[in-house]
Amino acid sequence: MNSNFPYRQVHLDFHTWGNIPDIGKNFSKENFQKAIKTANLDSITVFAKCNMGYCYYPTKVGVMHPNLDFDLTTSMVDAAHEIGVRAPVYINAGLNEEQAAEHPEWFAKRELDGDAKWGDFTLLCLNDGVWAKEVYKLVEEVCERYKNLDGLFLDIVLIDEACYCDECQRGMREMGLDPNVEADAKRYYTLKRKAFMSKCEAILHKHHPEATIFFNSGGADWERPQYHEHSTHYEMEDLPTAWGGYDKLPLRAKFFSKTQKPYLAMTGKFHLNWGEFGGFKTKEALKYEICSMALYGAACSVGDHMHPDGVMDVSTYENIGYAYEYLEKIAPYCYGGEPTARIGLYLTHNTEEGQGISELLLGGQLDFEIVDENFSDFDVVIIPDGVVLEGSELCGLKDYIKNGGKVLFFGDSLIKNGKFQIDVGAEYVGGPEYDCDYIRTTFNGAWELPDSPVLSYYCGNRIAATDGEVVAERLTPYFSRTDEMWCDDRQVPFDKNCNVTAAAVKKGNVIYSTHKLGTVYGKFGSVYHRNYFYNLLELLEVTPTFKIEGIGALGRATMIKQSAQHRYCLNVVYAIPTRRGKAEIIEDVFPIYNVSVKLDIPEKIQKAYLPIKGIELEIISDGNSQSVVLPELCCHETIVFEY
Repeated sequence: MNSNFPYRQVHLDFHTWGNIPDIGKNFSKENFQKAIKTANLDSITVFAKCNMGYCYYPTKVGVMHPNLDFDLTTSMVDAAHEIGVRAPVYINAGLNEEQAAEHPEWFAKRELDGDAKWGDFTLLCLNDGVWAKEVYKLVEEVCERYKNLDGLFLDIVLIDEACYCDECQRGMREMGLDPNVEADAKRYYTLKRKAFMSKCEAILHKHHPEATIFFNSGGADWERPQYHEHSTHYEMEDLPTAWGGYDKLPLRAKFFSKTQKPYLAMTGKFHLNWGEFGGFKTKEALKYEICSMALYGAACSVGDHMHPDGVMDVSTYENIGYAYEYLEKIAPYCYGGEPTARIGLYLTHNTEEGQGISELLLGGQLDFEIVDENFSDFDVVIIPDGVVLEGSELCGLKDYIKNGGKVLFFGDSLIKNGKFQIDVGAEYVGGPEYDCDYIRTTFNGAWELPDSPVLSYYCGNRIAATDGEVVAERLTPYFSRTDEMWCDDRQVPFDKNCNVTAAAVKKGNVIYSTHKLGTVYGKFGSVYHRNYFYNLLELLEVTPTFKIEGIGALGRATMIKQSAQHRYCLNVVYAIPTRRGKAEIIEDVFPIYNVSVKLDIPEKIQKAYLPIKGIELEIISDGNSQSVVLPELCCHETIVFEY
């Protein structure tokens, strides 16, 4: 991450209906600056136009909030700049609720006959048309108004597949495209949405060449890199209590760490969702989230929503300050290093499968990085279900294997036209024939597995082993469960007389698993599926750069190498997220003791210590490995290894 990029940020929302009175009445520079200082911020994103369509400054282009009688946006920008804090400006591009009712021609349409919705709001078409031109005017006005504009945050630039509004249909026909042909509609959408982003960026950088710009609600979608070009950085918006949990961030952060642009993770101060007045996380939960962001090299941002009267909430900024005070201490050991992971994860378009594999790795503190065509960077490459390679990438994978590289792959990956793309010591027979099946291992693994067959909630593919070693067997049920045929309430049991086939096969440095294990684990979370995955990895004799014992499946860890300082920095977090109603929360943070950390690195460690606590650790050498014992881990700890 760029060392000059701010890493202690707040994203300040302000979405207010037109009938709310006294907007900003009690705003004061002193209160605003006190909140910034209390939270220890280096940047705060403030608002110029909200999703209701109202501006918070005197505008000649848009509509100023009817119950605001002064320039609130400028007051916030000036107050932040006065104390040396950045203040990028927020513009909601995709919504304009109050005024859009008079302009149905602005509405986006996901189908030929239906308006596109975002919750209760109607989305507006940003495909370089009539409404987009209104946004360009507003961006130009903001850029001209603020002579020291730090950046723009354009929100609700949602990325869909296509838009079928009247304007887009006319545009397609003018380009010789047919709105009734899905491929044509998608092509037009991509061209026009990128044109919108390009023009907004051009307007900003004409006036402020060094300012940042980010297009939210699609700009940090790693599956749509075609829309990344015009953002100067990435903001991974996520509210882990309500939007996918605490393991959603790592996979995304590891992708964006490869892009050579700054990236930040955005959570909220809220218990659940945006704009939740009176909703709070505990300060320890917020500290855990901030430490987790830094763990993956991401700058940090916490979302808040100012009260309509313009007063910043003291309790909110005390909680944020508690987390950011700690972040400032650990930042030198989290940012500015090279990853040390030896496990590479290839990205798949099967999002559920990729996320599941990520969670399997996280649960074992098996640090990984994303593969970007260069397989040789890793000792082992994991390929989740849904990947078929072509051309130079396939040749590169074959060369990698020939030179000793190890591969573990799953499900339908590396299967094309009914044949494996690499030699796995087996032939592909066909896809799943039942609604479930059962896995029985044939090896003595280090990770506990029962002697009995283990249910897989999704059936694996059918293969026939040739010269590969069968390391796990696949048993099938008597029949698939239907409304007419069933056994008990759930799955049909395995048939002990079935034709047993391979569930996993190993040939040399390659293992293939017939099951989409990431999908199975991500959806059902069985410890036995996780242990099965770890055992498959151990069969490939993978030696990670570090191994931690004593933090169970909920600890998370990464390590970077800072060559200029001649040191490795290991960061570890631990907490127990708990389900409370519809939220996943962190309520209690307890210490755990005597955590063992073993390193496998080429350098001889001269000194190991805890920089935050100022404690030196004893280094224990055993053959090729070096280890320490962390006496106590409470929420987060950094261990520095100097060589």
